[in-house]
Amino acid sequence: MAWSPLATQFCLELAFGVLFGLCFLSKAPLGTFFHLMMGATALLPLLVGAVAPPMYAGAPWGAPATVCALAAALSSPWLMGPVRSRLRTLAAIWATLCCGAALACVVSSVPGVEGIGPLVLGSLSAMATGLVAGSVGLAMVLGHWYLTVPQLPISWLVRINRLTVWAMVASSVLLACSCVLSAESFAQMNRPLLGAWGLFFLGTRVATGLALPLLFAWMTAGSLRYGNTRSATGILYASTVLVLIGTAVSISLQDSYGIPL
Repeated sequence: MAWSPLATQFCLELAFGVLFGLCFLSKAPLGTFFHLMMGATALLPLLVGAVAPPMYAGAPWGAPATVCALAAALSSPWLMGPVRSRLRTLAAIWATLCCGAALACVVSSVPGVEGIGPLVLGSLSAMATGLVAGSVGLAMVLGHWYLTVPQLPISWLVRINRLTVWAMVASSVLLACSCVLSAESFAQMNRPLLGAWGLFFLGTRVATGLALPLLFAWMTAGSLRYGNTRSATGILYASTVLVLIGTAVSISLQDSYGIPL
């Protein structure tokens, strides 16, 4: 079984997005099962990203990315267990920071990322991409939770939906910065980014991963103003599918052009 750094990055991006979102929900009256389920949703790709490289790609177990990812996984008992909200918040923050560090370590090994500036930009871009996917998925699950906890204040879903909007805006800005700063190198490739092939995939990345989900977030906010969580959840379900496609296309673009896009 072959395993690539891009697969590790994809797993860590998804985990980072969910963990970051959980930092904003640690005090919500959602019950232990919600945190258990969403913690496991983050833990699974986190562990895959940690153990797959040593097991299938010959990477050392002491590699920084693996160590940071496993350090993030250590917070699982407090992130997923029946603990006080303060401990859960600290666990979520710890896991998010460690996962972010692991993601930065993976990005540092990308061939097109050389120097501090490109590393910071590439790492932030990868984190923002993961945050879009993770936060939208988390918002979708939270929307379903209003069926089991009808008295749950709607302000929690409003908060997470706003987080998705800021994540999409940040990801769009970072994507634009990456395209502008690397425009010269992109133009010299066999398949230029602004050529037919590159524009098709870049357009798919922007449309499915950012533009349409941003429109859906606006529609979700409109539904929530009327207290309609069921319509909001349906919109978020469609948005979750789109952002996962956009994240996959982002990884494909990185494979072709050498930097996170």
